Amino acid sequence: MAGKKQHFWIDRRYARISTGLSCTVATSHGKSHQAQMLNLSAGGLKFSCPHESFIELLPDTQRTPGLIQDVVIEVQFELSLPDETDTRMIRTPANVIHTERLAQDCYHIGAQFKPLTESDAQALEAYIAKAVNP
Repeated sequence: MAGKKQHFWIDRRYARISTGLSCTVATSHGKSHQAQMLNLSAGGLKFSCPHESFIELLPDTQRTPGLIQDVVIEVQFELSLPDETDTRMIRTPANVIHTERLAQDCYHIGAQFKPLTESDAQALEAYIAKAVNP
């Protein structure tokens, strides 16, 4: 069926890059966990974390993998800015929107950034643009 979108095609608003950056994710209670980013966009990120982190980041009622509602975490990560010797620390709240379990001790969590500051948004967009077009 030419012209039809395949079932796994997703319309993304922002360019998404694969990354292995480290990040810190924290609950609303302030408990933080180290995680590894899998991908990053100007709108959000996906990260990998162990079971212990997954349990602490999500309330009991939201631990079934799939779509998640009303769970806010804080995400913090550092970017090396293009054409600069400086780095930029991004720290922002994000809505958890999706989880999946890949193994007994491995979860992927997708989160959408709450509005970033203008300067953080510009730094993130510049970082992604540089990764897409080196």
